[in-house]
Amino acid sequence: MKSIISNIYINSPYIVKRLFANLEAIRRDKYRKSEDIDYSNFRTFKTVSQSYYNVSLVENFIQEAANNVPYYEFLKEYTTHSEKEFENIPLLTKEIVRGNLENLFSKNVVNINQQLWKGSSSGSTGMPLKYYRDKQSVTIERKQYNDFYTYCGCDINDKSVRISGVKVASFNKKRPPYWVYIDRYKQLQCSAYHISKETYKDYIRAFKKVKPTYATGFPSGWAALAEAMIEDGIVYKGLNAIITDSEGLSLEKKEKIQKAFACPVYQTYGLGEVGMCSVQCENGNYHILPSHYVEVVNENGNGVEDGNIGEIVVTDFNSSKAPFIRYATGDMGIMYRTPCGCKIETPYLSNIVGRIEDYILTKDNRKVTRVTQLLKPAIGINESQIIQVSREEIVINVIPNENFDKESMKLVVKNAKEFVGDMNVSWRVVDNLERMPSGKLKFLIRKF
Repeated sequence: MKSIISNIYINSPYIVKRLFANLEAIRRDKYRKSEDIDYSNFRTFKTVSQSYYNVSLVENFIQEAANNVPYYEFLKEYTTHSEKEFENIPLLTKEIVRGNLENLFSKNVVNINQQLWKGSSSGSTGMPLKYYRDKQSVTIERKQYNDFYTYCGCDINDKSVRISGVKVASFNKKRPPYWVYIDRYKQLQCSAYHISKETYKDYIRAFKKVKPTYATGFPSGWAALAEAMIEDGIVYKGLNAIITDSEGLSLEKKEKIQKAFACPVYQTYGLGEVGMCSVQCENGNYHILPSHYVEVVNENGNGVEDGNIGEIVVTDFNSSKAPFIRYATGDMGIMYRTPCGCKIETPYLSNIVGRIEDYILTKDNRKVTRVTQLLKPAIGINESQIIQVSREEIVINVIPNENFDKESMKLVVKNAKEFVGDMNVSWRVVDNLERMPSGKLKFLIRKF
């Protein structure tokens, strides 16, 4: 039924599509804005230093989970008087979530559809992850986003533009519009799938017509627009800031976006399962929100010292009806607890460096990580993507620009072979890179 409605929506005239989009916005607002909650303890930005580990908040949260959530009954044996004690709780992994979905929400939930948000992540290795999230968590997250937009110099009452994986047009559509205007949000919702050298000016014309004052969405979409604009010497002015989400963004591409749109770019970090848990300040650091507890741990689940890389682990204290406690995100990061120099006085991630799953699996069972280094010799490439077809074969897809040097790709292949060993490595020019079902763009995709 859902796919039938989606097909009707995609193939409808623009005015009908706009009606559909606004009805969906109303439905989503029932989850995002209807909760009557005390938000004062979870405001995103406080200029006064506060204790990161709130003992009473944590203990009440853990006690409620132990008493009401079947999976977490084992927590009755744990005490959480300190951070050290809290970090003794076993990690919650994606595999555990998949195997215990019906045991991970509270027995006090009477109506799942009314009290919980049912979500699904696209799955970095091709296996989607279904989960439940407390409606309160979704509501607070929306308020925190609004706070962050204000921090970035944006007026949430103004019009905005968003680029994301939301399907607003069929993939084979060759003419605009590649967007739909959502009146309820005063937002121009744009497709990330249709941006190219041939279409980017259509997007710019739509921006000029709507006149948004700020922007949000996938950094890969904004980077694709920026690269096409820079190539033609075009600068768009009118946005106070661009706030990105859902994907990582390299410093190089961030600078390109800022150059093309003449405004600062800020990033957020989070996951659908636990919501937004950190926001980027003017110094480029990702500060932890007071509604979340974030750790960086080693492969044994133990905390690492500040400045060392490890897996990011998150607890969302807003989601008591569907708690994710010490959730292993699969993302890698580096944390600091020293002052950053900005006004957000919470610990921060200085860098989010990719996913644990971002590795090439070689014929001799080695895991080659930090795979971006394979493309270092390349000259004149806008975007690239590594596809590991099998244990024997890797294909590197590239989208070139006017400075593309084919000879440099020979060095890329040679460089790659030094890392992966006896594997077939080839490259090819493509018009578009493969995206996940959510519309997100991954640098490395394994097909097995």
